[in-house]
Amino acid sequence: MSDVAFGYLLLAIGIGFILFIVYALTSQLARGPRPRPKVPPGVHLPPPSILPAVLAVGASLLGASLAFRADNQPLANPFLAVPALVVMLAGIVAWIRAAGREWRETESGSAHDDSGH
Repeated sequence: MSDVAFGYLLLAIGIGFILFIVYALTSQLARGPRPRPKVPPGVHLPPPSILPAVLAVGASLLGASLAFRADNQPLANPFLAVPALVVMLAGIVAWIRAAGREWRETESGSAHDDSGH
């Protein structure tokens, strides 16, 4: 295994480890079930989403593709840049679709509202 391939492997393991630590610290499983708090009337918060983390992973891969390029590659390492762009594009499309779905639910009044209004 070349030094470059080992560096990529080490980078991937490091990113995976950090994501695992963040998930373990913020997981609902670690805290146990909690009662759902009542939202005051008129307050709307978006539901929890993994999409910001997906975009962050894509951006990190894109940054790595810019940093870890060979001398004969003009701008970025295509083995990292192409998957990074695919992940980022998928995350952006999913986030836009989720926002549109949330907007339609809010406009139609079908969003869950515990206040009875």
